[in-house]
Amino acid sequence: MNTPNSHLTALGLVRSPFPYTPDAGCYFSTPHLDEQLVELEHCVLSRKGFSLLTAEVGMGKSTLVRRLMTDLAAKNVVSALVFNTFLQGPELLAAVLQDFGLEGTGAMSSDIAALNTFLLANHRDGKTCLLIIDDAQNLSASSLELIRLLCNLETDQEKLLQILLAGQPELEEMLSQHSLRQLRSRLVKHSRLYGLTSAEIADYVRFRFESSGSDGSLVLQTDACQLLWRETQGVPRQIHLIMDRCLYGLAARNGNVIDSNLMKEAINDSRVDLVDTPTAAVVRVVPPVRDRRPWLVAAALAGLVATGAALGSRFGGLDAGRAQPQADAVAARAVALNPSLPGTAPAPSPQTVAAQGLFGAGCEPATEQPAGRIVVSQPLAQRTHQLLGARLARLADVCMDTRQGQPWLTWSTPQAGHALNKRLTAARFQIALTEYGSLLPREVDGIWGERSRRALQQFQNELGLSPSGEVDPLSGLLLEKFYVQEQ
Repeated sequence: MNTPNSHLTALGLVRSPFPYTPDAGCYFSTPHLDEQLVELEHCVLSRKGFSLLTAEVGMGKSTLVRRLMTDLAAKNVVSALVFNTFLQGPELLAAVLQDFGLEGTGAMSSDIAALNTFLLANHRDGKTCLLIIDDAQNLSASSLELIRLLCNLETDQEKLLQILLAGQPELEEMLSQHSLRQLRSRLVKHSRLYGLTSAEIADYVRFRFESSGSDGSLVLQTDACQLLWRETQGVPRQIHLIMDRCLYGLAARNGNVIDSNLMKEAINDSRVDLVDTPTAAVVRVVPPVRDRRPWLVAAALAGLVATGAALGSRFGGLDAGRAQPQADAVAARAVALNPSLPGTAPAPSPQTVAAQGLFGAGCEPATEQPAGRIVVSQPLAQRTHQLLGARLARLADVCMDTRQGQPWLTWSTPQAGHALNKRLTAARFQIALTEYGSLLPREVDGIWGERSRRALQQFQNELGLSPSGEVDPLSGLLLEKFYVQEQ
C-alpha cells in the first residue's frame, strides 16, 4: 500500500525537502539574507526601536522572522510574536500582552501601563524585549497609531520595546501616508527580501536535498534550473511548489535526474489558471518587490498631461499626442520586461550581439555612435552583478565582459548626461522610480527635487550603486532599460 510519502522513501529521502510551511530549522542562507538578518539583530540588540521587513508573498518573511527569534533567544532577548493582525486596537494590545505572558484588562491605558512595568523590569535585568507583528499589512490605521504609542515606551537613552513589523509591500504604502508620518519618522531600518538568483536556486535545491537525507544522487540539471528560475523568479514558495511535483515525477520514472522535460511538466502542472488571469504572472527576482501596477503609473503620467495647461510651457511642449504613447508603453512594460512570458524573444548570445553591429570583440564599439552619445565602460559592483547581471547580459545594445575576474559593462549614453531640468525627462525618471517602488505615483510632478533624489538614492543603494541621488550613466541605463523603456 502506498503511503502519502512513499515517493520520498523511494528517492532515499527521510522527509519532504520542499514543505509548504516555514521551515526555520532548515535555513538556507544567502549573502543578502545574512546581511538583513545581521542588521535587524543589530537594531534589536542596540535597542534602536522600530524596524520594518517587507517582501512579496512567498519570499520567506515568516521564515526569517523565526530565524531571528531563534538567534536572539540566546542573546537575552524576550520576544513576542503576533500573527493574527485582524485583531485591532485593544484586542491587538491584549494579544501582545498575552504573548509576553501578561494578562490584559481590556482597558487600553491600564494594559499599556502593565506592559511598561514589564518592560522596565526586564530592562533592569539586562534583557531586551522584542515585539514582532507578522502580516502587518492587515493592521488598521488606528492599530498603527497604537504601534507609535508603544514606540514611545523608553528610558532616557533607549527604547524599552523593540518593534519589528513584517508584511507585504502594501505595508510600505500604508506607512507612507501623511497621517502616519510620526510613526514613519521612528523607523530606523527597512529590510526588503528579494528572490534567489539562478545560481542560488541550484545551491538551495542541493541544500534541501541534503538536509532531507539525500546521498547526493538527486540532481537538478542546469537547464532545468534555468526554467525554474524563469518561472518562479526565485520566490521560495513557488520553488517548493514546483520542486515537490518534480519529486513525484522522479519517483514515477524511477529516476534521479530532474531534466528540462520533467521541469516543464512540473511547471505546467503547478500553474493554477484563474478566469482572465495570465498564466505566467510571476514576481521578479530583483526589485521592485511589489507587483508592477502599470495603471497607477499611467494614471500618474495622465495626471501630468491633464494639467498641461498649467505646466505646458515648463514641460517644453508636452502634449497629449506625445504623452499617450508613453502611457501606452507603461501599460505594456509589465509584459515586455519579463523574459519568461510567452512570446518573449530568447536572450541574444554575445556572438549575436556582436553580429548586430553594436559591439565588436572585447566590447569595443563596432559602429559609430549617434551624434550626442558617447561610449561608457565601467566595472559592476558585486551586488549589482548579482541582482541584475543576467538581465543586463540579455540586452542587445550593451556588452558585458570580464576583465581580471571583474564584470564590466559597456554601453552608450547621452554625452551631455540626462537633462533633469526638463520636466518631461524628470517625469520619466520619476515614473521609473514608482515602477521600482521607491516613489509614490502621486509624487510624479516633473520636478527633480529632494524627494526624487531620496527615492533615487534608495534605488542606487539597494542595487549596489553609489547612492549619489544623481542620475549617473549607470543609474540612467538601469532605469531606462528596465523601467521606462519605450516600446
